[in-house]
Amino acid sequence: MFPLGSAPFPGAVIPLHIFEPRYLQMIDECVEQDLGFGIVLIARGSESGGGEDRFDIGTHVVVEEMGRLPDDRRL
Repeated sequence: MFPLGSAPFPGAVIPLHIFEPRYLQMIDECVEQDLGFGIVLIARGSESGGGEDRFDIGTHVVVEEMGRLPDDRRL
């Protein structure tokens, strides 16, 4: 699950900036295996660093396009 401060709607494009190691691994595995992943809305807390409270229902998303920056972040 990828926690965010906003919830995606069906058909929406969600530009993500992936930089935490656990999510870099997750997104790479999703792309390599042609899988989607879940985005869940944060009820309370921060988008980075962990420790947030999440809502119980999320949205399944797929990666349509991904870029890599020189410092290994993903866009």
